Amino acid sequence: MRNTGILLIIFLLITCSTEVFGQKKKSDEESILLNQPQQFDGIVYALPRTTLVIEVKAQKTTFVPGPYAAYADKYLGIKQVKTVPEEKWQLISMDINTLTEPDPEAIYKSMNQAAAIALNSEGIIAGIMVPGQTSEPLLTGFHQLKQKATDLIYTDLSSDEFYELTVNPENGTEALVLKSTEQKAREAADYLIRLRKKRAYTILDPSDVVPEDGKGYEIFLKEAEKLENEYTRLFTGTLEQHSQHHRFIFVPEKKEVKNELLFRFSEEKGVLPKTDISGKPVMISLLSIPNTLKNIQAVSKTAQPDAGQSGVFYRVPVVAELNISDGLNTLYHGQLTLPQFGEVLPVPEHLLNGQYAVSYQIETGAIKEIKPLK
Repeated sequence: MRNTGILLIIFLLITCSTEVFGQKKKSDEESILLNQPQQFDGIVYALPRTTLVIEVKAQKTTFVPGPYAAYADKYLGIKQVKTVPEEKWQLISMDINTLTEPDPEAIYKSMNQAAAIALNSEGIIAGIMVPGQTSEPLLTGFHQLKQKATDLIYTDLSSDEFYELTVNPENGTEALVLKSTEQKAREAADYLIRLRKKRAYTILDPSDVVPEDGKGYEIFLKEAEKLENEYTRLFTGTLEQHSQHHRFIFVPEKKEVKNELLFRFSEEKGVLPKTDISGKPVMISLLSIPNTLKNIQAVSKTAQPDAGQSGVFYRVPVVAELNISDGLNTLYHGQLTLPQFGEVLPVPEHLLNGQYAVSYQIETGAIKEIKPLK
């Protein structure tokens, strides 16, 4: 019994000393952590990329033959008049614009606490130790405007009534008989010829008098010309033109773009989506100037072991040849600067010590200017 009491006292002493030592150790660890400087977590930013905004204008030409086209040569001497309706589309213009947006393939994190990173409103790096910059809202989406051709109706088909009154010689009964197309064509031609002659004499009727102020004569000329055009179209037909405007957003994501399908085009239907195989493919190609990227990579090699550790980068863009064609004809050819075709390089570490201001070109991600801070 005495031995049991001694063992219990020894156990209680060991337990109390362990708790005291544990509390002291935990308190010491907390004190050490509080006295350590907080680690810089870094700033996330993006380098820019260039997106193409391709504006395409297509025009539809519609020809509607006149109802008296077959008699144009016979009564008016107008030869080779078309008698078959026709509708045809053609591409008449193509404009290329660009917009700048963050490149999802070039997102980085700056770990340099001394170099303050400035961003624009889209999160693109604008500079180091410089004020941030604002930019215009990005243009996105697809826009298509279609104009429907109006139905053409020939309202004035003859200068006289469409019916003529006939009398049966046997019983004297009267009847209205529809005039033939040729009869109406002859009457329209006769009226057109008379109109031209009267316009040449400046009056429609011998009793008309031209006012001294000339206003009546001016009005007459406009109305006579309008009538003449209307009657002439009855023989020669009418030509109408309507246009469509399309906008395509194209992002060059690869280092080279070779004959990538942009849209399709048909002379019968106009501009079509990629999925409509009834149209001829319109292809786009973007190829960088030969050896440009290779030369950039050759001169940008560095022996500095800490290059890029701060996570601050810039881009050296390259110029690319842009070509849009339908396989046979070149529809657009030009050059433009593409940052995503270029090379991403680290900003030298000695420029990130807080003593230099580094400005960026927002559109390309290239370094614009380096200035020492006073």
